[in-house]
Amino acid sequence: MTERELKVMLDQAERRGIMQGIKIMEQRILLAFENGNPLNIKGKAFFVRSDIDNLREIFADLEQGNL
Repeated sequence: MTERELKVMLDQAERRGIMQGIKIMEQRILLAFENGNPLNIKGKAFFVRSDIDNLREIFADLEQGNL
């Protein structure tokens, strides 16, 4: 095996690892959303809302004159 072939294999393995990490984080975010749990990122709690929930809140604020 040449050095170039080894580098290609390592690059491919790195890409697979990154893609797997992204999938795991997507699953974690979806589970937190579905369960209504916050995501803990750097010691802060972040709640995930759906686009529909966000729009409902915007329209409610508009109706109340908050925006």
